[in-house]
Amino acid sequence: MLELDPAAVSLMFKGQRKITPHDAHQISVILGVPLNEVLRNAGIEVTEDIHNCPVAAHVNEHGAVTLMPRGTHDLAKGPADCPVGTYAVQVRSHASIKDRWMLFVSPAQQPPAKNLDLLCLVATADGKQVMAVVRRGYRRDTCNLVLWPSMEILSDAQIAWTSAVLWIKPLT
Repeated sequence: MLELDPAAVSLMFKGQRKITPHDAHQISVILGVPLNEVLRNAGIEVTEDIHNCPVAAHVNEHGAVTLMPRGTHDLAKGPADCPVGTYAVQVRSHASIKDRWMLFVSPAQQPPAKNLDLLCLVATADGKQVMAVVRRGYRRDTCNLVLWPSMEILSDAQIAWTSAVLWIKPLT
């Protein structure tokens, strides 16, 4: 399908032959994946689809999220192909190995049923925001929240909305 000698393709996959732009395009079409993904996997640095995301909040060791005032947001390099509006939440837990990690959060605010068993930014019905894994509650229309990073449990919480964590960037 690439119209190349099988030995040339083998060398290309081993990293012993450079991939040409035409070959990369053909591979992306054949596999049905974005061209940037093929280029990244070939070891070529690609930056056009990486966005700077505002660090809009921070989360403490008990999972409580504090929003930062507008105009005070730092920027963090987000994941490739992140949706427009993605923002970061910084972990501020001095005693944890996760201190200063960045969690990149989807801008979509969805009902809890859409994000079951996922780590999310969660808005409770009483106006608090927490970082938690969302689980089904013991009572109807409630959720059990496994707070992150502490793993404490908040049972039978009323939830206003959830936004899934798309990507976690550990401190490097």
